[in-house]
Formats: sequence, C-alpha cells, structure tokens
Amino acid sequence: LAPSLPKPLFLALAAFIGAYLLFFRSTPLPYGSSTDPSDQTVMSSASAKGWHARAQPHPDSAKFVPARDKLVFAVLLNAPADPEGFTMALFRPDVAVDARGRVLQVQSDDFAALADLAEQANRLPETGSFMNAWRVAHDRTDQKIDRLFVPTPTGEIKQTSVQGWHPEKKQLKNAVADYEELPPALHELFGYVQEGRTDYRRGEEKNKELIAEIKALVEN
Repeated sequence: LAPSLPKPLFLALAAFIGAYLLFFRSTPLPYGSSTDPSDQTVMSSASAKGWHARAQPHPDSAKFVPARDKLVFAVLLNAPADPEGFTMALFRPDVAVDARGRVLQVQSDDFAALADLAEQANRLPETGSFMNAWRVAHDRTDQKIDRLFVPTPTGEIKQTSVQGWHPEKKQLKNAVADYEELPPALHELFGYVQEGRTDYRRGEEKNKELIAEIKALVEN
C-alpha cells in the first residue's frame, strides 16, 4: 500500500484545494464579458437604470431649441396603437426630451451611459431588414418597433431598430452576422429608453411642437 500523508499535512492540502476552487468559481467575469463568441459588444460600465426618475425639469426648458449638431440620439416608436410615436431624445450637454415633451436635465453619469450605448449601437452591422431592425423572436408577429436614430461621424443619421424588445427575451428571429441574440448594447439601451414613456398618454403631450421638431431632425 502507498504510504499515507500525515494528517496535519493532508488537512492543509485539502483546505488549499478547497480555497482554490472556491475562488475561481466565485470570481465573476469582467463586466460585459460573455462566453458567447458572437457577443462583440461591450455593456456600459455604468447603469442608467432610473435615469428618468433622477432627471430634473431643465432650468432653461423654455429656451431649448433642438439642434441637429447637439443631437446624441432620438427614439421613435412604430406600434399598432401609436404608429408615429415619439419616445425620447438626448441632446448635449445634459438635455433629454421625453415622450410627453418635457425638457429634462439629465445627471452626468446617466447621460454618459446612455450616450455610450448609442455609440455602440451605431457600430453594429446592418441587418438588411426594413428600418434596419433586429427582430426578437416572439410567438406573435405584431410587435412594436423601437427606432433609434444616432448621428454618424460623417454627419448622417443612422437608424437602428429593435422589433419586439422585451426585458427577458433576446433570441433573434433571424441571425444577424454572428449574432443569434440581441446585442447587449441594444438590449440595455432600449430598456433604459422605455423610461422615456413614463406617465405618457397619447394625446396628452405637454409640448407637441417640440416633439414634431425633433422628429423632423431625424426623419428628413
């Protein structure tokens, strides 16, 4: 028979192995890392969840004029109940306009996180679908389309849409390039974007003229 280890040495070795396994099993992947080789986007380093609740009425709201050179992004809505809807827009340096037409001052960390995700979305491949839509798989086909408009470095405005965004559904109806699921940047951004429709009721917009001006910036 093979000689056995002294009991104190055996206990020390067992404790070391246990600690080693516990450390590597509990150490999380870096934020935004994924074991999915098709995941080529990076999640934002800071969460913007709750940005709308943290925003305040802008002190210069009465003087605000939407300008294309200040536009970070705008989101429109194409839905059965609201086919020409508006969800929100973000303008430098700290302005958001929500679905009711309220002009808000966004906290700097929230603004940076939203802007970063929009830039990531703009670097994604074209889908080849109508409205450049990423289509999330659903049993029903009549899903809303959230339409993101982001200026490019050349001055054009690129549209990237998500059809059927859902907080728990990511599987795509059809793969796009190497993506089988909705890219993390899009899934995260459109989750935050929904906050722009807080307290929204169609027909009760606070500033319809402002909303029309913003829509004209991105649709013309």
